[in-house]
Amino acid sequence: MDWGLTYDDGPSFYTSNLLSYLDEQNLKSTFFVVGSRVISFPAILQTQYMGQHQIAVHTWSHPSLTTLTNEEIIAELGWSRKVIKDVLGVTPNMMRPPYGDIDDRVRAISLAMGLIPVMWTRISPLATFDTDDFNIHGGSTTVGQVLLNWKNILGNVSTLDHGFIVLEHDLFEQSVEVATGYILPDALAHNPPFKIQPVVSCLNKGLSEAYIETNNNSTNPPALAAAVSAGVVTTTSVSPSSTGGTGNAGTGGALGLASPSLAFVTSLIGFVIGAHALCL
Repeated sequence: MDWGLTYDDGPSFYTSNLLSYLDEQNLKSTFFVVGSRVISFPAILQTQYMGQHQIAVHTWSHPSLTTLTNEEIIAELGWSRKVIKDVLGVTPNMMRPPYGDIDDRVRAISLAMGLIPVMWTRISPLATFDTDDFNIHGGSTTVGQVLLNWKNILGNVSTLDHGFIVLEHDLFEQSVEVATGYILPDALAHNPPFKIQPVVSCLNKGLSEAYIETNNNSTNPPALAAAVSAGVVTTTSVSPSSTGGTGNAGTGGALGLASPSLAFVTSLIGFVIGAHALCL
């Protein structure tokens, strides 16, 4: 009954409406934010952070990461991480790939940058915990279909022997209204009750563990260092894997998979930071 509450694509004009409802119900969430929107709504991001919600990376411009070069992936993640640090003073250590588009190469680069990929629950290709609320705004789905998706999610929850993560969005007014007007009230009335919390809390860790500067490295070491020391992620250079797409983060992941060389990724990160310094 543990629910990792997550919202993607903000901050936006309508995030404040969602925050007001969450505050009224004393609920905390993980917000996967888009770097270019952080520039437009820095005050909302600060309100989210000060309200004890978890902030995580959702790239700079919301591209399909597997279609990008290594340098472009690092830029999408690195610039987002940087602008969050500029606004909040802390650096997130989790990310979510737009569209759930991830493969072994993207995972390896994310881990090398200290960003743990976080997906949403996926039982099968047809049973995914995606409300599809994002598409109400464009007209490709209806509110009725989103509510049916939610009903199906509730039906699948009882089949799990572990917690779950649902994909929702706070970019558009319609998706926020569905969340605050139906999905969250319905979830709060569920019996047995859900334990609704940010992703980091689902991992039995405090909110401070969600950021590099406040993370207790003795219990939650940075992703790459832990993976390398455990022999999970290698540091040899290989061609990208074709697996991933909208797969579950628990399937495949970085386990036993080779990644781009550590020196290569580190040098690219240094290039991005250096380029930023030149622009200041």
